[in-house]
Amino acid sequence: MAKTGPAAKANKHGRAPSGDWTEVVNLPYEGPSLDLPKPKRGGPKWLPEVEAWWEQVCRMPHCVLWEPSDWVFALETAYMKNDWWAEYHSGVVHSTKSTEIRRREDQMGTTREARRKLMIRYVDPVDEVEEEPSPATAPGEFGGNVVGIDSRRARVAAG
Repeated sequence: MAKTGPAAKANKHGRAPSGDWTEVVNLPYEGPSLDLPKPKRGGPKWLPEVEAWWEQVCRMPHCVLWEPSDWVFALETAYMKNDWWAEYHSGVVHSTKSTEIRRREDQMGTTREARRKLMIRYVDPVDEVEEEPSPATAPGEFGGNVVGIDSRRARVAAG
C-alpha cells in the first residue's frame, strides 16, 4: 500500500493567489507629497534628470497608497539618483549603486513590471453618470440579468 504525502499547498512556489491584486484608479496622483528640498548653499544641486524623475514618481497613481515613510524612501532614492547622475556625467558609474537604485525603484513600483510584481493594477476610472440601457439590452428582457447577444457583439467590436 502506497503512502500518501502531505496535502498540496494552495499557494504554490510562494506566489500569491490572483485575488490579492491592489487596484488603483489610473489617474495622476494629486495628493500631498514631498518636494525635492532646496539645495543648501554650496551643496550639490538637483540634476535635471532627477527633477524629471521626481515629477513622474510624484504623479504615479498608486502613490495614494503611500505612507509618509514611503515618501521618505522615495526622497532617499532621489538623493542616490542625483549622486549616480553626477558620477555618470564625470565618467564614473558604480554597478553596485546602479543595482541598489534599480532595486529601490522596483520597490516603489516605477515600472509596469515592478507594479506587476507588487500586484498593483491600474484600472480605468468609472464614469459617475450611468447610461440608460437600450431597449434591446434592458436587464430582464431575456429573464433575470441576461442581456441580448447584440450587446456583447457591440462591446467586442468597439474594444
